[in-house]
Amino acid sequence: MIVSHGKRRWLLVAGGLVLLATVATLGGFAVGRRWPFERLERLQTKLFGEPSNDWAEFATTDLPRYELARVLRGTSLYLFSGFTTNRQLAAARVEVLDLDTGVWTRKQDMPQPLTHAAPVILGDTVWFAGGFEGNHPGPATSRVWLYDLERDRWSTGPPLPAPRGGGGLVAHGDTLHYFGGWLPDRNTDSPDHWTLVVGDDGWRTAPPLPMPRGHLSSGLLDGKIYALGGAIGHDPLPVDVDAVHRFDPTTGRWEEAACLPFVLSHAEPATMLYDGRILLLGGRSRGGGREVVDDVVLFDAALERWLHLGRVPEPVLGAVGVTLGDTLFAGLGAANGSDPKNLLLWRTTLRDTWRRADAMPVPLGEVAGGIIDGKLYLVGQGPRWTLAHDLATGRWGEPGEIQNRPAAGHHHAAEVVGGRLFLLGGIGRSSPGVVQIYDPKLDEWRLGPAMPFAAGSNASAVIDGKIYVAGGIVAQTTVGDAAVLDPAMMQWTSIAPMPRPRSQAASATDGKRLFVFGGRGPGSGDDTGVMNGFDDVQIYDPASDTWRVSDASPSAPAPLPRARGGMGKAVWLDGEFWIIGGETEDGPGAPKSGTCARVDIFDPVANSWRAGPELPTARRGIFPLADAGMIYVAGGGSVAGESDSDVLEILWPRQSNSRR
Repeated sequence: MIVSHGKRRWLLVAGGLVLLATVATLGGFAVGRRWPFERLERLQTKLFGEPSNDWAEFATTDLPRYELARVLRGTSLYLFSGFTTNRQLAAARVEVLDLDTGVWTRKQDMPQPLTHAAPVILGDTVWFAGGFEGNHPGPATSRVWLYDLERDRWSTGPPLPAPRGGGGLVAHGDTLHYFGGWLPDRNTDSPDHWTLVVGDDGWRTAPPLPMPRGHLSSGLLDGKIYALGGAIGHDPLPVDVDAVHRFDPTTGRWEEAACLPFVLSHAEPATMLYDGRILLLGGRSRGGGREVVDDVVLFDAALERWLHLGRVPEPVLGAVGVTLGDTLFAGLGAANGSDPKNLLLWRTTLRDTWRRADAMPVPLGEVAGGIIDGKLYLVGQGPRWTLAHDLATGRWGEPGEIQNRPAAGHHHAAEVVGGRLFLLGGIGRSSPGVVQIYDPKLDEWRLGPAMPFAAGSNASAVIDGKIYVAGGIVAQTTVGDAAVLDPAMMQWTSIAPMPRPRSQAASATDGKRLFVFGGRGPGSGDDTGVMNGFDDVQIYDPASDTWRVSDASPSAPAPLPRARGGMGKAVWLDGEFWIIGGETEDGPGAPKSGTCARVDIFDPVANSWRAGPELPTARRGIFPLADAGMIYVAGGGSVAGESDSDVLEILWPRQSNSRR
């Protein structure tokens, strides 16, 4: 029987559901059978990249475990029960890890070992509802346990109306919500949703969960209760899902939210609220080709989008994850489905620190691109490939998956207008002055009207829906020509030229004006050769068709702290311009490679500069892009002159409020 959920169709088989679009056999092993884990690990590395190197070891335990429960109170991370061996033997141990000191402290054991029970903390009390008791396959229970954090004591609360295991538990004010999970047969999915007002004697019936399931992550965000992912069925044939539902207690209604980037379960103890978003890591993606995952993903409800934040050091299932300030702590968990070998907890900084993402499938230099509907599109020097990076899954598509652009070349300017990527000019035999337009909905490139001057390495920006282009290299000479393209009419109009001809500059807009930062030109790099370039800033105002430039006058734009070119695009984020990387030839502080790691941030209102976090991988010929408060830098050269790289690094600035 086929049932529907949103745009997805599921096949009902043997008490479970299978996502029709994702079921596949891997090396002759079908979903639900014994998994060839070594083969899966090799496949996972090939498909999903190497682990992140942005983590540091923080603490080690003497009892590795998974599918445990956890709560965070202040700097104290409480860990409860969980499976401790690959034979799924459960322990009753309770211990606390101090996230300031890394010191462990034992507490009173749980009255009995318990798994598949999500805890919530209310005041000084931790609540556990339902779960499976003892070793696998333990029975489902209706028992409710209460743990007093101050007294280190256990007591019981009002039992659930019926035994359940693997459901979600969320506190909304003084009301507890329990939903989903499995019946005592450990396999039948429950749609039941019960509520308990703390202090009352019993639970009440609430609107049922639209898609019954267990092993779902849960949480409270902006006053709404979330059920994220999970598995249909448990024993013997679980099928992971990507569904996300949220319940509004004020209206009493469930609704669908943006699906997870991939099917996912077993991430319950590593699901947390961070800075007004939901963050989760690790888990299982059976049906998605991975028995254990290492992804860190973030849900932004304001944007109704998922974003990929990199990977934990190794894939883990049923792991622990919490945030304290801007630090993410994660670890323990199982590998290969049910083998708790990991003794470690790691930590990493989430904000104002560059994070290494999955490498590009091929290295590219002199890149350009844009972000459309959650995908980063990138072109560069060499083949006419267009690469695509999914910002939600963290994955790159392979070369050739997207139609090749008509004109090869490099040093393109690029802008996104109306959901299409415009490549403007370029350097190479066929690209100077050429306009190439990619429509991702059609996977189609086509040519637009040629620029009035056959240039490459231009500065550009979109203002009021029109594309402004200035400067660039024409026949190995840097020019100051400028023009504007109306994409609706597909017509170019010349505008006032740049006072100082520049190429290989960084450019962006504050929404009203075109800003051009540094770059090269007559006197310091008139073509694509490596030179120091300039530190001046030039600002074009379309309303008056005039330019302002850095000079000695008090009202002039403050110059770049470091003269350079090759920075690609400037990033406009939260009222500031970010000038990232680039290339210099010599001078004080110039790197031996000729490439820059520095980040300079310009406030146009204060007319002042400040330093930002340096790139881990100094590069030039880059094209930084911003989306949903994140900055992405992919490809570019790691040494001066012609070079390339496969590096993608991501920065989530602390002051970013672009999501609101």
